[in-house]
Amino acid sequence: MSLILTFKLFNMKKRILPILLLILATGAGIAQTHTLKVTVPDTIQVCFAAGSFNGWGTPSAATKMTKISDSPKVFTLGIEVQAGDVATSEYKYYSGPDWIYEQTQAATFKLSELDEDGDTVETFKAIYNPDWESDVTINVLVPAIVYQLNITGNFNGWDPTSNPMTMVDSTVNGKEFSQTIHSLDTTSLAFKFVAGPGWAYEQSAGDFIYMTVGSDVVCDEFKAIYDPTKVGDITINITVPEGTVEVWVVGSYNNWDIANSVQAVKNLDGTYTAVIPQVQNIDYKIWCHNDWPYEEAKTDGGNVADRHASFETDPVINLTVENWKLLFTSVKDLTSNNYRWYSKDGVIVVEGVTSGVSVFDLTGRLVERASLTGTFVSKSLRNGIYIVRIDNQAHKMFVQ
Repeated sequence: MSLILTFKLFNMKKRILPILLLILATGAGIAQTHTLKVTVPDTIQVCFAAGSFNGWGTPSAATKMTKISDSPKVFTLGIEVQAGDVATSEYKYYSGPDWIYEQTQAATFKLSELDEDGDTVETFKAIYNPDWESDVTINVLVPAIVYQLNITGNFNGWDPTSNPMTMVDSTVNGKEFSQTIHSLDTTSLAFKFVAGPGWAYEQSAGDFIYMTVGSDVVCDEFKAIYDPTKVGDITINITVPEGTVEVWVVGSYNNWDIANSVQAVKNLDGTYTAVIPQVQNIDYKIWCHNDWPYEEAKTDGGNVADRHASFETDPVINLTVENWKLLFTSVKDLTSNNYRWYSKDGVIVVEGVTSGVSVFDLTGRLVERASLTGTFVSKSLRNGIYIVRIDNQAHKMFVQ
């Protein structure tokens, strides 16, 4: 009986150990739930919050608070914040689903100072009326060469592709598109049109304001118009400053989503190459890590304007990055033993191994293990985060 118990305990330790290594090695923060609570004037009918907990996104249905008392008027909202981010987490309150309804006081509230009594807001810059929420049908006439059209605005967080419009008429004079959208606030509704799959195809003019132009408009000029016959892969060859260990291309091809951007592959001569698949026109910039502080810069540290590429005119681009706003060196710092590790085409590559490599998924399950000296190449992996143990040092890696 004691032998069986010992065996079970041994196996339990084997299962728990990788998970403990994951927590200790990555320093992963633990999400904590905090409840925002605010007392507002009795004239306020609804209340929203926005802050670092939602990336300062526009106040929306996702951050609408729950009323728990009428007099005094009190609202609450549960939010999740990583334990390590509580000290720097800030937020504000809004009496409606737009920035114009912001609290009057300029100072932000700090999550670290929140107590059981909550916060108090005396006044707002404007007061929202829920009766202003409504469905609106937008009709627009565009040039006849437009193939597809999206409508975007403050009603959808300015997502350029989530609301495709329907073509309802086509003549030599143009095409008419229509779409019914839902607006939480028609009095502040702003919108524009995108003639393709991303911001590179947005209209040339400024935003349309619903209360000014109504629901029937004409949009006759775009920065570019998507043409499915002129789509292909754009190849970008990048020369980078010394010390660069990663290169990423971020741009309009995926709505500037840096977390899911394209990572360039390092060539034997030290340059990097990235391929942006099946695009027509893109605006883009270069980063040395897929996080905003690591953006490219001019030699003097100044901002670099958005770059532009067109498959039709320049499917292959050679460029040089002069400088970085912040040089990412974590891989280099972690590789004091001359390791170099990265993901490429769904596999993990580790150079400079002296004894062995083990790969775990986030549940602690062993995915692959190899004893070797030299270069380790994993089997094909699914997209996601893995824990890679290199010569008894554990590191977190994203595979795409």
